[in-house]
Amino acid sequence: MSSSNDHKKHDVILVAGEGKSSYKVYHQNKAFLTLQGKCVILYVIEELQKVQSIRDIYIVGLKEKLDQVLHSGRIDRQYPKRIHVVEQKANLYENVWQTFLQSQQVELEDVDRTPHRDKAVLIVPCDAPLITPQEVEHFISHADMDRYDHVLGLVSREKLQHFYPQASKPGIKMAYLHIQEDSFRINNLHLVKPLRIENREYIQKMYQYRYQRNFKNLVLFGLSVFGKDKAKHYKNYIGLQLCLFFGGLGLEFVVDYFRKFNPKKELEDSISTIMKTRFSALEVPFPGAALDIDNAKDYEAMKTRFEEWKEYLKPAPITSIEEYSEAFSPSRKMVRTSH
Repeated sequence: MSSSNDHKKHDVILVAGEGKSSYKVYHQNKAFLTLQGKCVILYVIEELQKVQSIRDIYIVGLKEKLDQVLHSGRIDRQYPKRIHVVEQKANLYENVWQTFLQSQQVELEDVDRTPHRDKAVLIVPCDAPLITPQEVEHFISHADMDRYDHVLGLVSREKLQHFYPQASKPGIKMAYLHIQEDSFRINNLHLVKPLRIENREYIQKMYQYRYQRNFKNLVLFGLSVFGKDKAKHYKNYIGLQLCLFFGGLGLEFVVDYFRKFNPKKELEDSISTIMKTRFSALEVPFPGAALDIDNAKDYEAMKTRFEEWKEYLKPAPITSIEEYSEAFSPSRKMVRTSH
């Protein structure tokens, strides 16, 4: 973990845009779905406002609609964090890129000369209402931004099993990234230095073809990102897809065979080469941000079990002076959880 993060605060870009590539639930932007009468995005904002390592919050999407939701939700735009609402652009990449430039007051023509090349920003989705301040703080404090330009959060399959469907209750069960070390779910948290990623345009390709269970998308993504000059990276890509396919069939013994071809370090190096940056994946012991609403089934499960899951994700109470000192020390090397 980098000690340089201990006293830094990062701006947040909360992505809530909608367009051709964005997935809707019941024909509605997921940010504006409601849980217990409140829009999903309001839960995310309220939790981000509690994170010590966050400075300003930039929300990008349909500005008029977001203004209405913030007003109806009685969100204070000045305290404890300043909140800026930015009109959405053409796609996810443009939303993040242009919002970052706006937050740093950098003109496009000055990008190569700006002193903000090492400025990192946290990117968070709008549809993860179970996100907690503890996991965001843990992620930021453990992301080594001296060594890397893009850190992506992962959460292990073990941490997500509590949220699976049960005999009498709906739940959320996701597809996993099966690598040599374990099976993980991307937790939707990204700490990124946008000006240090040379192949930024690949981000939109990844988002456009993100539903990898669609065979056409799988092929198009591989061709568009890797190309002929990066053929050696197909080994990792194909290995991951085979694990995903056999995992969906419940053939864990086959998954265990193919996962050994995908060590974490090798995958990180491949992504770093393709994106022309320094990439790392960081395991986070908290599952809340990974529980996003991908479809109507997930939304119905979230509505049914929202309070139960929120209670489960609450941190354990601190019962001694020693625990207090350890949990809130400047290094923040430990963040307590009840589970």
